Amino acid sequence: RQLDGWLPTARDVAAAFAVRQIAHSSCGLSTMKIYAIKGSEGQPGYLKQSMKLPKSWATKPLLEVLKLFCQTYNKKFPDAQIDIDAYHFERPLGSTLFPDDHVGAALTEYCDVFVVEGAVKYKGPPPGTAAAAEAAEAEERKRQEEEAARRTAEEEAKLAAEGKLKDQWRVRVRCIALDRGGMDVKSQYKVGDVVGVTIEPHATVGMLSNRIGLMVGAHPKHQFIYHPREGIAGTVLDPLAKLKDVCSEQVVLELVIKMPDTRKVIEELSDDEGCSGPEEAAAPAAAPEGDCSDFEKQCSLKAEADELKMAGDLPGCLAKLDEAVALGGASAQLVCKRAEALLKSGRPKAAETDAAAALALNPDSAKAYKLRGKARRKLGDYDGAAADLGQAQRIDYDDSVIDDLKYCSKRSAKIRAIALAAEHNAKLDGDGAAAAEGEKA
Repeated sequence: RQLDGWLPTARDVAAAFAVRQIAHSSCGLSTMKIYAIKGSEGQPGYLKQSMKLPKSWATKPLLEVLKLFCQTYNKKFPDAQIDIDAYHFERPLGSTLFPDDHVGAALTEYCDVFVVEGAVKYKGPPPGTAAAAEAAEAEERKRQEEEAARRTAEEEAKLAAEGKLKDQWRVRVRCIALDRGGMDVKSQYKVGDVVGVTIEPHATVGMLSNRIGLMVGAHPKHQFIYHPREGIAGTVLDPLAKLKDVCSEQVVLELVIKMPDTRKVIEELSDDEGCSGPEEAAAPAAAPEGDCSDFEKQCSLKAEADELKMAGDLPGCLAKLDEAVALGGASAQLVCKRAEALLKSGRPKAAETDAAAALALNPDSAKAYKLRGKARRKLGDYDGAAADLGQAQRIDYDDSVIDDLKYCSKRSAKIRAIALAAEHNAKLDGDGAAAAEGEKA
């Protein structure tokens, strides 16, 4: 701390640390004293037992302390003995202490712990079980690995001091299996090829994968490196393992490249009940050019056609409309009426033709676009149907068109996606066949 402009030097800090260590060692005790309490003061069975625990118990489980307390309690209360398996320790604020907690980590000098009824599961496997033995073996294995790493570091340091440590290795890797998964990779690397890189012996297998990634044309996550002693049937080398721990410089490692399949799944296109296809019947005669030869008769025929339509007589309605159109000078509205009747009669091809003729007479006719869009949906032309229905909505919005427009747009997009996926897969299959022929050659 800074006091009145004074800053401690490194020597001052070291001296303070030494004084602290001496104070700790001079007042340190060979035992740790705690108080184990069961029950409430004044109640039957109450006991506050002071316990002196040796320092050697710091790494022992709390179960040993609980066992010692139960033995003492049962001697003092032989008529109300307690079972170690039915009790556990808790801190004053109620937090649970587990049987396999270490004494040194869970307890402090002069602390209070309460003996509370109720069994508590172990954090780890219970002592004496097979799982506990496996955990102990794993701990021992970890300790041995750390010790081996320490010895290796000491040996390397000694060799480095003597100038005998080789700083770089020339590591070689041979490809024994290659699956690009259909990816278009600009790499000439193939099965049987060997690449060599200069790398430090203490580098990891993962670092080696990164180093050769551009050479072999594969991301490290798609590389699987094996020791030739075990081959592809063995275990993949751990990316975190050091090269000097898994092989020597003379070993030619084996590489398997397996990339994810990029072929696209082609969805099945469901049937459209609204698509009937073109009709076999011939289309009605087109409207003749020129003015109407008898306007009054044409108006009369249109009125009769409307009455027949309302009566449900579509053939009769169409016959009257054909006569009206044949008189010449047909308006876009009249041609749309016949297109609508044709569409309702199950003749979408003829209806599309009449709707197109109506648009030639009036390019802004929302009804003509609507009729042609519906006719095109029945013919299976979903791109054209979506375009026509969309244009009809832009000219004159109609709620009844929304469902057809959404359906045609989605189906059109799905058809395009299926075509693109099929084209993509066909290209991959062709490239794969060409690559296979090249390898044979």
